[in-house]
Amino acid sequence: MFVVFWMVRVVVVTLGFDEKFAIRGLLRVGLGFGDCVLVFTARPVDERVERALGVLREFISRYYDGVKFRVVDVDVQDFYGAVLSVGSVLKEEVLKEENVEVIFNFSGGMRSLILETLVAAVALGIDGMVEVELENFAGVISFPLRVIKLSSPLKEEYRVILRTLLEVGEMNLSDLARRLGVAKSTIHTRIKHLINLNLIKAEYRGKSLICTATEMAKLFI
Repeated sequence: MFVVFWMVRVVVVTLGFDEKFAIRGLLRVGLGFGDCVLVFTARPVDERVERALGVLREFISRYYDGVKFRVVDVDVQDFYGAVLSVGSVLKEEVLKEENVEVIFNFSGGMRSLILETLVAAVALGIDGMVEVELENFAGVISFPLRVIKLSSPLKEEYRVILRTLLEVGEMNLSDLARRLGVAKSTIHTRIKHLINLNLIKAEYRGKSLICTATEMAKLFI
């Protein structure tokens, strides 16, 4: 008896003024009914990007029946806000699927947008392939996203700290240790790690170290 698994393919595209790299990428990977093309653009979207989006939308509509096409514009000047925004959409379109193949096409779009999309994907622990087409059309480089080594997704002992701080707002080390039932020295060590990842901000008020979760922390829980 054979069991057939329905694999959904999600192609994530960073789009700038030119749609040709995106179209070449879609032709290369192929699309089928139920697949998704997720396009990120930089805000504000100007006329050249709108034109490229129109061409890409028409191409998908004409040649790929039943393929979802979603466009999300991102404020690339706010790095952490952009990563959080991209991550929220990736959760909706990628992590909700059990059997999904993800291809990130980073051949176009602003460099800041590419970096923000990449950071969001790595932070979420998404396992996919990255493709970048050379500007002279000489070829394509590709690599699995998992080759980028980052201490993410975070272990649960770090996530519970972030969840607590996001729920409460701010806490000092002693209160946090008591709430979580962990030694203060252990909490201090974990807080230092989260500060280095820019997931927590900390400042001394008198003798107490007050900790607050950053906007970026929302992505990790």
